[in-house]
Amino acid sequence: MAIQSLLQYMGSSSLLCWAAGLVALLYFLTSSKKPVCSLPPGPRPLPLIGNLNVVDLKKPFQSLTELSKIYGNVFTVHFGPRKAVVLAGYETIKDALLNHAEEFGERAEIPIFRKMTQGNGIAFSHGELWKTMRRFTLSTLRDFGMGKRTIEIRILEEVNSLIKYFESYHGKPFDTKMILNNAVSNVICSILFGERFEYDNPVFLTLLKLLNENTKLLGSPMVLLYNFYPSLGFLSGASKTVLQNVSELNAFLQKLFQEHKEEFNENNLTGFVDAFLMKQQQEFKKSHTMFNNESLLFSTLDLFAAGTETTSTTVRWGLLLMMKYPEIQRKIQEEMNQVIEPGELPKLEDRKKMPYTDAVIHEIQRFANIVPMGVSRSTPTNVNFQGYVIPKGTEIIPLLTSALNDELHWKTPDQFNPSHFLDADGNFIRREAFIPFSIGRRACVGEGLAKMELFLFFAGLLRKFVFQTPPGVDKSDLDLTADVGFTLNPMPHLVCAVPYEPEKQIITKKMSFLISFISDPALICLLCAAVLLAGLYFSTGYKNSAFKFPPGPTPLPIIGNLHLVDLRRQDKSIMKLAEKYGPIFTLHFGFQKVVVLTGYEVVREALVNYTEEFVDRPSIPIFDQIQNGNGLFFSIGDLWRTTRRFTVSSMRNLGMGKKMIEGRIFEELHFLIEMIKSFKGEPFSLTSFNCAPINITFIMLFGDRFDYKDPTFLTLLKLIDEIMILLGSPYLNYFNFYPFLGFLFKTHKIMLGKIEDVRVILRQYMKASREDINENSVRSYIDALIFRQQEEKNKKDSLFHDDNLIASILDLVMAGTETIATTLQWAILLMMKYPEIQKKVQEEIGRTVKAGSWATYEDRKNMPFTNAVLHEVQRFITLLPHVPRCTAVDTHFRGYFLPKGIIVIPSLTSVLLDKTQWETPHQFNPNHFLDAEGNFVKREAFLPFSTGRRNCIGESLAKMELFVFFVGLLQTFTFQPQPGVSESDLDLTVPQTTFTLRPQPQATCAVPRE
Repeated sequence: MAIQSLLQYMGSSSLLCWAAGLVALLYFLTSSKKPVCSLPPGPRPLPLIGNLNVVDLKKPFQSLTELSKIYGNVFTVHFGPRKAVVLAGYETIKDALLNHAEEFGERAEIPIFRKMTQGNGIAFSHGELWKTMRRFTLSTLRDFGMGKRTIEIRILEEVNSLIKYFESYHGKPFDTKMILNNAVSNVICSILFGERFEYDNPVFLTLLKLLNENTKLLGSPMVLLYNFYPSLGFLSGASKTVLQNVSELNAFLQKLFQEHKEEFNENNLTGFVDAFLMKQQQEFKKSHTMFNNESLLFSTLDLFAAGTETTSTTVRWGLLLMMKYPEIQRKIQEEMNQVIEPGELPKLEDRKKMPYTDAVIHEIQRFANIVPMGVSRSTPTNVNFQGYVIPKGTEIIPLLTSALNDELHWKTPDQFNPSHFLDADGNFIRREAFIPFSIGRRACVGEGLAKMELFLFFAGLLRKFVFQTPPGVDKSDLDLTADVGFTLNPMPHLVCAVPYEPEKQIITKKMSFLISFISDPALICLLCAAVLLAGLYFSTGYKNSAFKFPPGPTPLPIIGNLHLVDLRRQDKSIMKLAEKYGPIFTLHFGFQKVVVLTGYEVVREALVNYTEEFVDRPSIPIFDQIQNGNGLFFSIGDLWRTTRRFTVSSMRNLGMGKKMIEGRIFEELHFLIEMIKSFKGEPFSLTSFNCAPINITFIMLFGDRFDYKDPTFLTLLKLIDEIMILLGSPYLNYFNFYPFLGFLFKTHKIMLGKIEDVRVILRQYMKASREDINENSVRSYIDALIFRQQEEKNKKDSLFHDDNLIASILDLVMAGTETIATTLQWAILLMMKYPEIQKKVQEEIGRTVKAGSWATYEDRKNMPFTNAVLHEVQRFITLLPHVPRCTAVDTHFRGYFLPKGIIVIPSLTSVLLDKTQWETPHQFNPNHFLDAEGNFVKREAFLPFSTGRRNCIGESLAKMELFVFFVGLLQTFTFQPQPGVSESDLDLTVPQTTFTLRPQPQATCAVPRE
């Protein structure tokens, strides 16, 4: 127990130990003879060690709980020469901290915290300094949203970011510790600094690791012994590590403070730090102001640490307990289904309608008991308390665990039981013994914020996921024993976040309502007729007409062949069905009949030899609502031809495929490289590469690039990302198959709202263009559209109306950003996966490109291996599996007769993975594009941009961008997996399913090349 820790701490310094022992013995002998105060009873202390013989320093709170059963609710304990009075049980703690708030209102002098803060900050300051800092902090936190709607919006934004991260694991096991730290910390960072940090920000990750290490060490036996014997601190490596970590955290904060000082604007305060700086300016002339740099530093550090650790730890306990008790998790989700609309996240106003969820969150806090000993207080004067006289300066330990497990207040204190907070009717009830934030004058200043976060994070995650144990782990195997530090953390564990689909629950509820509604016999007959008609449709279809469809699986009533199709990976389902039904077959998506074309020969024949017959786009409900038949991609007939012809011409005039735009790409490459250099070899997200290719698209559209931190740029990137994710949602597919059931779904409504947010920004640029436009200043695609619109303003049937203009711009915003950026991510990931290929590319660059120069697009002709690698990247990733066409006229094709308007899916995935065209279709193999002598060879089956009249209009720009960015990056850096991740750990097999196939979220390290 503690004796072993003590001996280990002392090491070989036996002489010093004997001297210290003698001093301690004299202390105990003399102090016992001359008692000045009447201390509570307690175990008799031994020389030198006090009561460390009966205290387990690995779990001191448990030892103190056991001692309270012997010596009562107020007792004295000696930690070596350090004397403390322990308060146990809710009534005792309440009496001391509320009824005697002034007498127990000081903070104890704890050596390690004194060394860390020098008495500054909020948590460990004293007297007037503490009162001033606490008052200022509470006021400022309220000003910046604590307890208000403004901070709720910030928390919900962070919840959405966290949900995306969880979704990226696709139900596979992962550790939640760091990501929950990140998410929760971002909320307090937004209040402190006015900004959040990306989850893969290497500096931020380092800081959180330092914070986690300190949280663990501050509760360790070695640091506790340092607090008991500070004069022997030179023997404690743990305390030195804590202080070194604090030094690094302080250095980070000082750098942030300097940035805020340089950008300070009293009319635009971004957070707590700015408010403090303004207070400093106001008190600049005061000779003894408390608003000095040390107070700023340690107040910020206190809020940063406390606002990160406790809440994230509680959420982790919550998710672990949901895996342990799935029936409780299910009841929460059922309650949310009654209160929350499909597609929405819980809001604070919903908490009152969710008593069971509220009870569970409170019980998590009670059961997890994460700060079991509170934070020690001290007596500022001699105190008379419950018949004892406690001397001034005595350390007071409010044993919060004894209140949260008090048998007088909790029916089953040792069990996880949400009923502790529910009455007989299921209503939520407050319990006065619930004091996880402590009580009295030193209660947690962030209690209001923490309660908001706990509800929104916990309820938001359970709205989106079912948390399950990893495969092979039974819920009975889950260990609820705490990992003890300064707080009690769950033991390391993995979770599986399986997507929860509340819309299914809502649908079930609504269908139950419909079933009861159609109890009317007439309505029953109507329903039977509808089912009969559907059956007749599927059984006869076009049989009685001259049309002849390809074979395919027999459709079931209502659902067609949806039972055979994975809506998240339709491309895989299509290829599997092609093995059975051949390269041309018919599928039924609900009531929709679709003809699928697979394999290079069939797809090419249809799109090239029958280009006019397969040129149109079908009516797809979600795109109909977005574009209403306008724009480039989903328009048909003369509108499509005119808009496409104009767009191709305008883009060429703006430099597409020419030296002019290559120069802009080189400029953007420079900005990208400078950003990557700023990471200094530390890990960063692959998504960081998106900024550069997206900016090239924006240069073409808007006439200029954006700074990577520009708010409009970041907003557009966020909206595009969210829209692409929604476009890949199965629920959006269900809406497209059954648009008349749209009232049951929310996904399409959410997406339409985000599309409108993009349109608002685009309209602003259109307005600016209208104000400045003339024929000599067409600098962008928007300018070109506005100029053409003005030229045709007197034309009665002009196709250049506002709806078509904004639809065309929107099409290019979405397509021109997602595809190139995602391909570049894949390219870097594949270079990390296959370092030998990366090395060969770099060697070829070295032979071809002069030192100090960039490779130009023309250089690709002299770089066959690099050119082959880039082509193989595009082939291997099958980025855009298909975009549907439809027949413009009745069409005879390969022995079948297809009616006008039938949906046709040309599967590009099946072309790029065609076994008859590629030697190793499922392997990443640049040799697919090289002959025996190593020369680059074009392959007819390379169709990532599609083919025929509807092929991608930005193909030449995309090819130039990919080459220049990819080669420039590999000239400058070698890309490696982050530390602890090997090449074999990089997962290429399960891409994210959005509108395109994105790589899984992963990080890279960019090591500068000589």
